[in-house]
Amino acid sequence: MLIFSGLLCTSTWLTWNQLDFHVRSDLQHQYRSIVKTTAEQAAQTAKPLIQSDDRLSLQVYAKESIEKRKLDSITFYSPSQEVLAYANRAGAAHITQRVTSSAEITSGSTALGSVSVVLSTEPLEKILNQTSSQIVLIALAVWVLGLILLRSLFHVYEQKVAAMAKKIQNPIATKHQAPDTRNFIELQPIATELEAFIQKNTEKNNLENSLNQLLNHQIASQISKESAPRESQIQPFHASVLYVRASGLDQLKSNLPNHEAAKLVSEYVAIVQQAAKLYNGFVEVQANGLAVIFGAPQKMNEHCLHAVCAASFLYRLLNNYNSQRIVQAKALLKFQIAIHSGDVYCFDTPEQASMAVFGDIIFEAAQLANLAKAGQILLSENARNEPDLTNKVHCKGPYNLSTSSFTCPLTYQVSSLDDNYNTLIERQVKHIASLRQPA
Repeated sequence: MLIFSGLLCTSTWLTWNQLDFHVRSDLQHQYRSIVKTTAEQAAQTAKPLIQSDDRLSLQVYAKESIEKRKLDSITFYSPSQEVLAYANRAGAAHITQRVTSSAEITSGSTALGSVSVVLSTEPLEKILNQTSSQIVLIALAVWVLGLILLRSLFHVYEQKVAAMAKKIQNPIATKHQAPDTRNFIELQPIATELEAFIQKNTEKNNLENSLNQLLNHQIASQISKESAPRESQIQPFHASVLYVRASGLDQLKSNLPNHEAAKLVSEYVAIVQQAAKLYNGFVEVQANGLAVIFGAPQKMNEHCLHAVCAASFLYRLLNNYNSQRIVQAKALLKFQIAIHSGDVYCFDTPEQASMAVFGDIIFEAAQLANLAKAGQILLSENARNEPDLTNKVHCKGPYNLSTSSFTCPLTYQVSSLDDNYNTLIERQVKHIASLRQPA
């Protein structure tokens, strides 16, 4: 009995170790494959941005990848290993268990650069620990069932030995007795248990495949949630677009080291985002600037007035920012701003995980911003005729402005806002400036 128990325990232990090794190896391979696929997808998405040398959009895409794909860090390199864009998750520097994968960015036979993706293995380790616990429990259950079966068989063997000894001791008395069917009756429940054990042993052979299917589902739900198909909706909105271009930004970046250029772009985006957030605007990154949409994807009654107030607030923030750059003997950042109103369409998922606003008015607002001079707020005819600006915004014009590729026959320039709005904006600027003062 002890020998059989030892053999069963050893066999169970070896089976558990082999199964645990195969499951761990398969899951680690799948995890590395997911990281590699993520790097290849990032390379394909970033390819047109690198070809157009649009580092602003590349930086924004890097930050969005950290948030949406749950990455620890992502870095885009030029062919000479110059850092084009970089973003990392807060606290990622303290993660020691990680998987890194790289992908080349090419156009035909021309190398455009590369991308490196880093993903923590903490979610994988949690799944592997849970898997090991499940396998241990299953192995213990098989071992206990085997002990029960061995004990039952040993008990039957003892009874048979006792019966044979009794017949030897009293052969005449047992000669004329009816056949003893007791052992056969007692063996029936044991045979049932043996059949169940064989069935469980057969199912155990498929345990690895079942566990792999279960764990693959867990990885897919925890790591690649954003890749699941979602039902989307496209809705029309009447909105206003505040388009902001950083005039001469490319020239400023070309004269700065990479880390200072990235910092300048981040500060430019942060100023616009601060104004957009205060007046409930939604920021869309464009090829040559930032488009702030008011009235989509959330409907807004006074969307054009919000856009004008945000533009005025934006210039005041810019003045404070440039005053600090003057003290630091750095070049000033200049904005070209224009506002246009019309119909847009919002592509939105039910979970609000991703959204995009598109329409002709964004392109027209960008063209109008090209005509603006530093410090001006230009309004298209559509924006000027919005009813929410009546008696609240004072304008000059109309003017006939045009370039070689774009003509805007009626354009207005904001000269001032109603005193109540001017006072409110001044208070907001002073409040933000006071928050930045050292304690």
